[in-house]
Amino acid sequence: MKQITIITPPDRPGTVADVAERLAARGVNIVQIDVSDDHAHGVIFLEAEPYDVALRALADGGYQAISEEVLAIRVKDEPGALARVAARFREPQINIHAMRIVRRDRGWATVILSTNNNARARTLLADCLV
Repeated sequence: MKQITIITPPDRPGTVADVAERLAARGVNIVQIDVSDDHAHGVIFLEAEPYDVALRALADGGYQAISEEVLAIRVKDEPGALARVAARFREPQINIHAMRIVRRDRGWATVILSTNNNARARTLLADCLV
């Protein structure tokens, strides 16, 4: 799965609306979006289809969009679940670049993560990949 990350100036009202409108105008479906603003900068993570059209639309709008391959996994929604996932990467020396819980439902959590070696991470997480 590919994720698009957009870094924006802080406290800029209307950014999410602008991004969503630009994508809609090109017929792009937002599959998932996560937005945060820490007053130093804003960050938008999104998954969109068609992916290439989304990247072009954002670039045409002046956004610096970064493309990244991510893995989606499903784990029990319980204390220690993320620790067990992260521990799988200790011995093979794989660094986690990002990890986000994107959905919690009926005792399960869907987690998106990226690493410095997604191919190896995919093998280590084969039992819980979505």
